[in-house]
Amino acid sequence: MRSVRLTCATLAVLALGRPLEVRSQDATITDSAGVRIVTSPASDATYARLAVEPALSIGVVEGPDAFLFDQIVSVARDGDGNLMVVDKGWGEIRVFDAGGEHVRTVGGIGEGPGEFEDLTDAWPRAGGGIIAVDGWRRRITEFGPSGEPGGKATSLAGASDEDMHPERLQPRGHWGPGAVLSSMSHVSNVDLAPGGTTRFPVWFVRHRLDGTVLDTVARLPGRTVSVVRSGGNTSNRFVPFVSGPTATGATSGIAVTGGDAYEVHLIDATGSLSHVARLAEPPPFRSDEHLDALLANWPGMNADPDPAVMRRMRAMLEGFPLPATIPAYTDLVFADTGELWAQRYHLPGASMLRWDVFHPDGRYLGRVDVAASFEIHAVSEGQLLGVHEDELGVQRVQVRDLRRGGAEPSYGKENTP
Repeated sequence: MRSVRLTCATLAVLALGRPLEVRSQDATITDSAGVRIVTSPASDATYARLAVEPALSIGVVEGPDAFLFDQIVSVARDGDGNLMVVDKGWGEIRVFDAGGEHVRTVGGIGEGPGEFEDLTDAWPRAGGGIIAVDGWRRRITEFGPSGEPGGKATSLAGASDEDMHPERLQPRGHWGPGAVLSSMSHVSNVDLAPGGTTRFPVWFVRHRLDGTVLDTVARLPGRTVSVVRSGGNTSNRFVPFVSGPTATGATSGIAVTGGDAYEVHLIDATGSLSHVARLAEPPPFRSDEHLDALLANWPGMNADPDPAVMRRMRAMLEGFPLPATIPAYTDLVFADTGELWAQRYHLPGASMLRWDVFHPDGRYLGRVDVAASFEIHAVSEGQLLGVHEDELGVQRVQVRDLRRGGAEPSYGKENTP
């Protein structure tokens, strides 16, 4: 099985080569050991803007069950133009037509055929079928075009690494017609002295639809865990401002990122690293503003917290081995035309989020600013598909047009490879 280890050592090998550099549309292209590193200059150029009002909104506060959502984990558009909404809370996959009318619902919470204990994601297949993953039971279920479960669900095998005993599995997208990309991590209690730290690895694995492992495409360090002492007791806590790696898969390939560098590694159909898309921009240094934002948005914190509580919380945070810089990218999405969207790390409580858009060849195209209340799940046909959550926590599926230069949406027409 082929495994690409995207580590600091890998990057060092690439950097030590004697590259041939050429200029292409302001991007420096470095060819080293058969891998293209496409470095674009830092830029605040706007790639596109979102339309003020959604082109379509699905969801109600009160009404039919099909339009009541609990915990949407993904939204996608199938080959017929329908929207497929995966709701983990209900354990259901709901299909709506282009006008927002409910077509059918498949799945449900349970242990029987076509049911889920932990519906973590699903994707449409060519011909109208659906692939769904139950993360807790670690199995794949295939549905036919009419929503009927196709045969017995298949269990997902472990990765090829002998030392891996995964406790957490998170689907990251499909890959081509016959494989699913997932991340797996082993998170457990650690026996360290107070102040000690460790990082559990994260594997990015491709499974065939029969559940067998195709390969491990990357192995990267995950979030940092530190042992803290409070009131005579010790506990394991994730270190703030250290994000784990993330990845996404699509027909066009696999993208992986992690750390504090504005770069994404693109992996081709063979599981080999094909090129790196990079922005020549240093990561921002962590500041008191970041700590203030983290404290102000701490789970369970009152709007007017006790000053003594705030001082204790701040002292606890400052006791962590905090990194000097903040992370770079925390989420990735492939557009249906091949462009890669990368979401930047943002302060807790931020009202707007920045997405960087890269051409399929690795060149940087510009930024798109999106309200934090709108979570992007797909970029399809010049539109963003995602979920808007209002101040009451009510979720609605929304379709939003992308506009460039004040004209009608033309996304993808100029940049299709």
